[in-house]
Amino acid sequence: MEILRIENVKKTYDEKNILSIESLKIKKGTICGYLGRNGAGKSTTIKIVMGIELPNQGEVYFLNNKINYNQNDYKRYIGYCPDYPAVFEKLTVFEHLNFIAYLYGMKDEGQIKEAIDKYLEHYEMEEYRNTLIQSLSRGNKQKVCIISSIIHQPKLLLYDEPTLGLDPLSIKQFKKMLNDFTDNGGTVFLSSHSLDIIEEIADVVYIIDKGKIIRDNISVSEIRNTLNSVEEYLVSAVEGRVKWYISGNE
Repeated sequence: MEILRIENVKKTYDEKNILSIESLKIKKGTICGYLGRNGAGKSTTIKIVMGIELPNQGEVYFLNNKINYNQNDYKRYIGYCPDYPAVFEKLTVFEHLNFIAYLYGMKDEGQIKEAIDKYLEHYEMEEYRNTLIQSLSRGNKQKVCIISSIIHQPKLLLYDEPTLGLDPLSIKQFKKMLNDFTDNGGTVFLSSHSLDIIEEIADVVYIIDKGKIIRDNISVSEIRNTLNSVEEYLVSAVEGRVKWYISGNE
């Protein structure tokens, strides 16, 4: 079952076409790596799904329903984390997470507290519970942002370079969180330059270059069996040196 589908989406700035996606389909219950060099269109794709940017043409479907950007109900089922700590710095960690949970429609105070406690413990952040976010390190702010994206147990997580500023232990905790999330039926769409993370946890990868998808739904296990690494595959694909096909891609 597809949880997210992008069809014939184009985005232009100053009459320059920066994104042109004919079709991108994300299967439910998978971790999908979204790869490409700087300026390829990864962030723009994610922002279009979130309604932060609007496409000039095309449609985006979530749970088989066309997204209506005049309504925000669909966002209740999506968690989003950008490449910077999008947090309210004048709140404490608990106040921020509690506020985000209410914004996403959670009502039960007990469930909210249970979710906050769970993820603060997972990221070893309990000691910062009542600390103002503005006084946290860059990495700890990013962890608060990551927790904010999953606090309401969404169906889809959209991540744009979420591990920037995280130390190795925090990255390990992040990877476990994503594996647990998909084990319970969730789906992850992860844009990242950390190819070792993608290679370790992703099921499939999509490669975008100059605004166009050039490799679609490629199995990570098949890449390992064909080339040495996801990094080698990405570089080969972008440079046009991949002359063979995987999984019927033309």
